[in-house]
Amino acid sequence: MLPTARAIRYVTPLREGGSLPGVVEADDDGTWVLKFRGRDRA
Repeated sequence: MLPTARAIRYVTPLREGGSLPGVVEADDDGTWVLKFRGRDRA
């Protein structure tokens, strides 16, 4: 099973654009890079 962590603070974006990677701090005392996707338009 994969370990889980909750993001507790958004630190900074890594670049501009629709698929925005960003740095977050998590409750496991780690700093992670997450990839956020833009809102789907239907």
